[in-house]
Amino acid sequence: MPIVPVPERVRAFELDPAMPSGALPIFGEYLDRLGRGTANQRLVAAFFVVFGVAQFLAGAGVALPVATFALAGAIEARWLYLAHARVPETRLKREAFRQVDITADGLVAAGRTVGVRLPDGRWLRVRLDEAHRLLVAGHRRVWLLGRGPKVFVGFSGVVRVRRAGVHDAPPPGAVPVPQPAGSGSPRLDPVLSAHRRQLARDLRATAACLLVLAGFAVWVGLDFPVVGWVAWAPGAGALLGALAAVLRSFAHGRPLPADHWTELRAVLDGPVRMSRHGAARLSGLTMLADGRVVPFRLPKADPSMAANIAATGRLWIAGVPRPGAAKTGLPGYPVLGTVWLG
Repeated sequence: MPIVPVPERVRAFELDPAMPSGALPIFGEYLDRLGRGTANQRLVAAFFVVFGVAQFLAGAGVALPVATFALAGAIEARWLYLAHARVPETRLKREAFRQVDITADGLVAAGRTVGVRLPDGRWLRVRLDEAHRLLVAGHRRVWLLGRGPKVFVGFSGVVRVRRAGVHDAPPPGAVPVPQPAGSGSPRLDPVLSAHRRQLARDLRATAACLLVLAGFAVWVGLDFPVVGWVAWAPGAGALLGALAAVLRSFAHGRPLPADHWTELRAVLDGPVRMSRHGAARLSGLTMLADGRVVPFRLPKADPSMAANIAATGRLWIAGVPRPGAAKTGLPGYPVLGTVWLG
């Protein structure tokens, strides 16, 4: 069981250009689940619309129904955006990805907008968070899906794709992106640290949305007592969810304490299973330092985490693996999860 101080070349999941994108293991199923999830979320917005009409007909005034319609519109707008930005059209699932290697001077950035020079001289523009920008700068390649001015971009070690545009020029005001310094320490890994900060920001945004829902439930309970008993329970649940999200954001905001990675071999005991919400479930066997073969399981893993374990047969543990919960990830990639050993 090697303890790796500085992983020079870590094996990772990569998109296969030899087969249609929709047929890729885990990736294709993840896209299908995400697409169905975004469609199902429209039922939530429809419920709020019906609820707003019922409030108006029941004499709840004007302000509360208008707020209900605004909430329904915000939910629908968010899920339409996610479907547009992260779920390729059905026709693209029949096409294969194309690998694009980035030249030494072919990567620039202007704020969050990253420009990649394509082989035909045009420029790909895509908005990326810090972790993915560092990932592209370190590995110097991306995968493209689609051939028009609007394409989807895939990355090394990551299942999720991003919508991007092809232009004749780089982003205005862009400057070259240098290659980041690598680190074999989970605590000092720049990509993983940036990814954890992004997770913390996402959790704080989730907490804010839940607080809005909790406040809306209180408003309904006080101003529309006919259905007040229905509103209090979801309001309490949203409030507790917001508290849990804030606490988790504090945990992600701190760097991992481990100073080294431990690489374990992983043998899956079956295929990766995807939940209806897009989370992955996998389990198998691995070996600890003392020679014990123990089971491992990831009951609710990021699809990227599952794809990397399945593709490489490796499980990377932050620190020394012991029975119980342990942080797992991939050195130099925005991939993180919790694995249960034993």
